[in-house]
Amino acid sequence: MTERLAAVAALCRSVDTVLDSLVVQAAAEAAEEGWTAARMAAEQSGYYARLQRALLPTVAGAGLTEQ
Repeated sequence: MTERLAAVAALCRSVDTVLDSLVVQAAAEAAEEGWTAARMAAEQSGYYARLQRALLPTVAGAGLTEQ
């Protein structure tokens, strides 16, 4: 059972990584179309929360702020 749980946990991490990549890509495309962070947060709060989580290591490392 321990091995199966470890395999499921590894699969979940892999899926999360792929989803994070897709969310960041979609945000970049939305930004090209004029969407702001505030608009994303207001109109798609669940998506925006996922985007923030996906970018957290990057933003914290770069010292960026939200505008």
